Amino acid sequence: MRATNYSDAHADMTIIDYSAGTLKDMGLAQAKVVTMDDKTTMEITLKPGFDWLKEVSPKLPGCPEWCPANHFGYLQSGTMKVQYKDGSTETVNAGSSYNIPPGHLPEVIGDIPCVMVEFSQSTAAVVKDMKD
Repeated sequence: MRATNYSDAHADMTIIDYSAGTLKDMGLAQAKVVTMDDKTTMEITLKPGFDWLKEVSPKLPGCPEWCPANHFGYLQSGTMKVQYKDGSTETVNAGSSYNIPPGHLPEVIGDIPCVMVEFSQSTAAVVKDMKD
């Protein structure tokens, strides 16, 4: 992460450089993670065919059947279907912001990878504990 100060009035402003963050490679998913104190931001790419249960769950403590994290972000490209434990689904399209609660599974729809940017103060510990 690089921090660039534009003036003394904005000395605390940070420009985030995902290429300088930590890369989490999970097969058909990739997360570029930048952590600043208790804040985490990620640029996540999910490729067509991505299966959360096969590629992410085994890396999390207890290998959960449903994603235990809340996701708050913006989908830059692609289309993502989100299935919830109760059987309901929602679709997130490119250009949409979202807030997805725990207890879900994502699915890439079509042949365009889903690229999203997420911000959190609660996932820093989860990302840190992920197995490589």
